[in-house]
Amino acid sequence: MSPELIAIIALGLTLIGLLLTFRRDARADTQALRADTQALRADNRALRAEVRAEIQSFRGQVQAEHHALRAEVHAGIERLRQDVQALTERVSRLEGRVSRLEGAIEGLFARRGDRDRHDDAA
Repeated sequence: MSPELIAIIALGLTLIGLLLTFRRDARADTQALRADTQALRADNRALRAEVRAEIQSFRGQVQAEHHALRAEVHAGIERLRQDVQALTERVSRLEGRVSRLEGAIEGLFARRGDRDRHDDAA
């Protein structure tokens, strides 16, 4: 065997060794990336579940606050309705009292007017 052939074979074996090493390293990197990807997917699923739970909890809180506010508004409207009804009754009573006062005042002036007429006639 000639030294050139030995050099070519040695170089070929070295290149094959390097290629096998690179391939092994690439496989290891690929497996590490797959493991990282799976871990990220698991984290993503856990985060998604956590966010969904928080959204559901927030939705429940908002609905509870909405119902409480709605009940409070209805109670306020009912109180306002009762106040308006009471005010209407008071105005009605006041109207009756004012009518009686007007009648009494008109009666006094009507009598005085009759008395003035009798005084003028005499």
